Amino acid sequence: DAILREPYGCFEQTSSSNYPNIMVLQYLRATKTNNATLEARATDLLNKGYQKLVSFETKENGYEWFGASPAHAALTAYGLMEFVDMKTVYPKVDDKMLDRTAELLLSKRDGNGGFKKNPRALDSFGGADEDITNAYIVYAMSEAGKGKLVEKEINQSFRVAQKSGDPYMMALMANTMFNVGEKAKGDELLAELI
Repeated sequence: DAILREPYGCFEQTSSSNYPNIMVLQYLRATKTNNATLEARATDLLNKGYQKLVSFETKENGYEWFGASPAHAALTAYGLMEFVDMKTVYPKVDDKMLDRTAELLLSKRDGNGGFKKNPRALDSFGGADEDITNAYIVYAMSEAGKGKLVEKEINQSFRVAQKSGDPYMMALMANTMFNVGEKAKGDELLAELI
């Protein structure tokens, strides 16, 4: 009960309160905890959070802190993962919006195995280096079941992760490889991490 929060603020702030609300509902259902009052409160807060989050969709169908264009690719990727997770406990998540969000990320591909970025970063979330951002976006796409659509980008980020020595990037790409059924490549990165 103490984890539940009223969503407020920009896209990132709303997500910071909304994502834990998703996790509360996931936990209640996974543990078969029968608490109708708590579940109703969490669902009400998710409804508010969802309505607020989708209000930040840009005219090009991605997401930005305040809904201004151009959309921010990394924030859009984060939103895609959040909406996919939300859909497991909140069936009102619009499948067409999920498709539009994935399409926006596809439109941001640079043709070289990466993604074009909006240089605007309001805080450290938007300021990761290019290789990390690319790995994060392909991870988000793989979490959303869209990995087959970004195979070139996944392969490029995998090659960079192999050489990087960066544990965050290696972990992103190990999870990505497991998500897309490339167990041997995931195991390779996982062994290096260990």
